[in-house]
Amino acid sequence: MQENLAIASVPVQDWGALFEAEEALRVGTVFQDLNKPFFAALDDEKNGFPRGCAASAMQQGGHCDGGAFSQRNSHCDGGASPQQQEREQMMEKIQAVSFVLDDVRLYLDTHPDDRQGLALLKEKLAQRKTLLLAYAQQFYPLTVDCMADLYEKDPSSECYCWQKGPMPWEGACV
Repeated sequence: MQENLAIASVPVQDWGALFEAEEALRVGTVFQDLNKPFFAALDDEKNGFPRGCAASAMQQGGHCDGGAFSQRNSHCDGGASPQQQEREQMMEKIQAVSFVLDDVRLYLDTHPDDRQGLALLKEKLAQRKTLLLAYAQQFYPLTVDCMADLYEKDPSSECYCWQKGPMPWEGACV
């Protein structure tokens, strides 16, 4: 018996309508045409939970980000300070813009001459740099580039010291 190889057909993605950065992070793509939610997620919505979040996870005190369940830091619960709330809001903006950048960069891997994609990449790169610098000035640097920017503005600063704040993955309160 002779076996034949399968022939794959992959349609070329066209530039289309985009989600805002925060929504793109939540649904998992910046491109509205690529948002293909699983049918199981619809059951959660009927029960009053965000798409993609299991009801049991939500009942255990967690929350849903981008379709994935995560548990909030217990030491920050129960009324975060205004400074902590602002830090988290700024981090969410940075994460959303960074997500859009990653998605557009992947699109440009297969569409390197797409003017709309290149324009959006340029816009979001500038927006991310501005957000990272504002965060570094208010709290502490998140990247080496932030350290360099702060040092350039004030060479006497201690901007190059990671001990000025918790690492983003530590989830500590400010």
